[in-house]
Amino acid sequence: MSLTQVYLKSLVPLSRFKFHVATIVVANVLLAVAAVLEPILFGHIIDAISRRAHELKPLATWVCFAILTTVFYVLVARSADRLAHKCRAAVLAESYEHFVAMPISWHNKRGASNVFQTIVRACESLFHIWLEFMRSHLATFVALGLLIPTAMLTNPLLGTILIALGIAYWWIGRAVMERTKDGQVAVEKHYHNVFSHLSDTITNVSVLHSFNRVETEANNLRRFINDLLDAQFPVLDWWAVASVLNRLAATISMTAILLIGADLVGHGELSVGNVVTFVGFATIMVGRLDQVRAFATQTFEASSKLEEFHALQGEAKAARIADRAPPIPHVRGRVEFRDVWFRFDGGSCGVSDISFVAEPGQTVAIVGPTGAGKTTLINLLQRIYDPQEGTILIDGIDISTVSKTSIREQVAVVLQDAGLLNRSIASNIKLGREHASMDDIRMAAAAAAADEFIRRRPDGYDALVGDKGSRLSGGERQRIAIARAILKSAPILLLDEATSALDVETEAMVKDAIDYVARDRTTFVIAHRLSTVRGADLVIVMNDGRIVEAGSYQSLQRASGHFSRLLEASGIAA
Repeated sequence: MSLTQVYLKSLVPLSRFKFHVATIVVANVLLAVAAVLEPILFGHIIDAISRRAHELKPLATWVCFAILTTVFYVLVARSADRLAHKCRAAVLAESYEHFVAMPISWHNKRGASNVFQTIVRACESLFHIWLEFMRSHLATFVALGLLIPTAMLTNPLLGTILIALGIAYWWIGRAVMERTKDGQVAVEKHYHNVFSHLSDTITNVSVLHSFNRVETEANNLRRFINDLLDAQFPVLDWWAVASVLNRLAATISMTAILLIGADLVGHGELSVGNVVTFVGFATIMVGRLDQVRAFATQTFEASSKLEEFHALQGEAKAARIADRAPPIPHVRGRVEFRDVWFRFDGGSCGVSDISFVAEPGQTVAIVGPTGAGKTTLINLLQRIYDPQEGTILIDGIDISTVSKTSIREQVAVVLQDAGLLNRSIASNIKLGREHASMDDIRMAAAAAAADEFIRRRPDGYDALVGDKGSRLSGGERQRIAIARAILKSAPILLLDEATSALDVETEAMVKDAIDYVARDRTTFVIAHRLSTVRGADLVIVMNDGRIVEAGSYQSLQRASGHFSRLLEASGIAA
């Protein structure tokens, strides 16, 4: 994508405020016209002084003109600031919504820190581009477009010097961009490394303390930062050289205007006021060319992060279009896997040739060694992943033909990781039913054997759980997650090691609650504690992504197969 394309695409979000942006841009164009007129007016004042004429009137006109343009500029700049902040807030919120809604597989591939950094840095770059566009970009080109013809009409020779100055700025900028293009891409990669390291270590700070890695990881961060600076400094050096060359070109041009202007004044071909006007023109020219260079540099430096941001937006848009399917109708809970195959990127293990039926209200236990594909199976049911072959049906409806959102509304989940947000206990429980009453929240907590420990806390249900539930014990986190699933009251319930963090006594209490809530629901239970799946209607034994056995607990227990060996390994007599 060229620099011009990146720039034009960056302006698209401003289209939501068409009228306000147009008003601000037109106002800045008028200010640009005023900026060109100001040196001409000042030249007339100088000529009046040199002729010993009465200069009070043109001087008063110039002072009033300067005051009015200054006040007008402040008002326009204020409006541009407010609108740029408003647009940044809108794009940030919209990007968050779109990217969070992306499939889990997409997030796993991209990485949380990568997406976070891309959004934040891109929105900051867009903010500055929008601000400068409304304040100066178009006005700068209008000013330059008016300045050159006006200068040529006033004096072609001095006007040519200004044209030469513009060409010099353009050539210097283009040469530096060519030399620093690869370097700027490398800078963005190093920024990603720094942000990834920060995100990875801060979210796992307890591990760093446990293994005394704080100093080591701090040194690693310094190394990443040094790599970033090593990539950044050559780019900065080239732009410093560009600034020197631009300033040199401006000085030479100003000197030429003064020398040639003095000679023309001496020969009576030009007035002193005209020379002053051209000095003003040159000053405006240099200022506007510096603005052109600044926003070209700004766009160039932002191009890498903006290209990635636009690519992410394209992926999010494609995902939204792909999920514009109709919602699934009312669900009873019959689930069928029909010849389902799925492999992760790179061909790593998933599931192969999975076929079974779960009738409404049945409990299906999925057991097997680690890596057998148990969690992948329930992730396919939620459409976190979509199978490459085969069909998954709910109540006879192919779930690939209905929206993911509607499917997940019909499913309640309790995972090994409770997945608590740093909010109040009540807020975490009602994630699945935003408008649930406190009575409903307390009933769900009581069913999950959580109400008693919640009431013992000083703030009760208003207590904050901390980052990832860090202020709670493992068992407390799990019970809140179970209460959340109970409150959602969905027709399909997914339990992935839901009682793994509970002691024996609490596990028995929670199991009674789960048995109660699962009574009229189709329930899938992933468990390593095989004693917890005795009451399952169907036990599916998986190994290497395949179903190797399926049947009731008792029939599989009597058979001399995989399940029987798992029972023996667990200390349960076959």
